[in-house]
Amino acid sequence: MKLVPAALEQHVNGVDRQRALVIGISTGLLAFWSAYWVFWSLYLSLTYDFLFGSLIFQVVLWGVIGVAAGLTSAAFVGRYLSTSAADTPGEHR
Repeated sequence: MKLVPAALEQHVNGVDRQRALVIGISTGLLAFWSAYWVFWSLYLSLTYDFLFGSLIFQVVLWGVIGVAAGLTSAAFVGRYLSTSAADTPGEHR
């Protein structure tokens, strides 16, 4: 099952292998942070009922950021894992 459309997969495949790993880890950390932020905001909104109205925009915003970062992370880490080290140019063994 492919997560990335074909047009975007061409762009992801054009990125260097090491850079794909860095981008994948960075966006994975961003996805983790946004999931933590959404969880914490939902906890606050359920604990203190008067905060829900002010936190709904932040919950939706960080939820969208988290989903986008998670898909980006999956695409770039998948690109890193799909190519072997022998495919990288400039490395001689």
